[in-house]
Amino acid sequence: MDAESRIIRSGFPTLDTVLQGIRLGDNVVWQIDNLEIYRFFARPFITQSIADGYVCVYMRFAPHAPILDPQPGLEIIEMDPGPGFDSFSAEVHQIIEEKGRKCFYVFDNLSALVSEWATDELLANFFQLTCPFLFELDTVAYFGLTLGKHQDSAVSRIRDTTQLLINVYSVNNERYLHPQK
Repeated sequence: MDAESRIIRSGFPTLDTVLQGIRLGDNVVWQIDNLEIYRFFARPFITQSIADGYVCVYMRFAPHAPILDPQPGLEIIEMDPGPGFDSFSAEVHQIIEEKGRKCFYVFDNLSALVSEWATDELLANFFQLTCPFLFELDTVAYFGLTLGKHQDSAVSRIRDTTQLLINVYSVNNERYLHPQK
C-alpha cells in the first residue's frame, strides 16, 4: 500500500492540510470544552468516510446527547459501561475484532466513563488497551475528552498512546485548534 492510499480525509480540507492528513491507524483525541465542538468535527469525518466507502461505527455509551445522528452507512452500537471496566472493554474489543480492518469509529465523549468508573486511571487504562488494537487494524477512530476535567497523569497517558491529540477551544463563537501531538 502506498503512502497516498493511507491518507484519510477528515471532511475539512483545511484541517487535512494542517494535520498533513489523517492516516490509517490513527486515533484522534479531541480535547474539547463542549460537545458541540466534538460534533462539529465528528459529523463531517463520518460523512466523508461513508462517501469514501469505509465501514463506519458510532460507539454510543454516554448519557449525553448523541454525537452522530443515524444515517445510511453508519452503524450505531449502544453499550453500557455500567457493569464496569472489564466488561465494557471486552465488549468494545469484541466489536472491533468483528468489524475488522479499515473500519472507522466515533466514540462518545470518553469523559463520561469516569462517571461510571469513578477514576481517571481506568479511563486511561481503557484508552491504552483500545488504541493500539485499533492501530493494528488500520482503523481511524475519533475520541472526545473534556478539556480540563481529568488528572494530568491520565491525559499524559492518553497523549503518549494516541497518534493525534488536538485541543479545541471556543471563544466568542470562534473555534481555535491547538494540536498537541
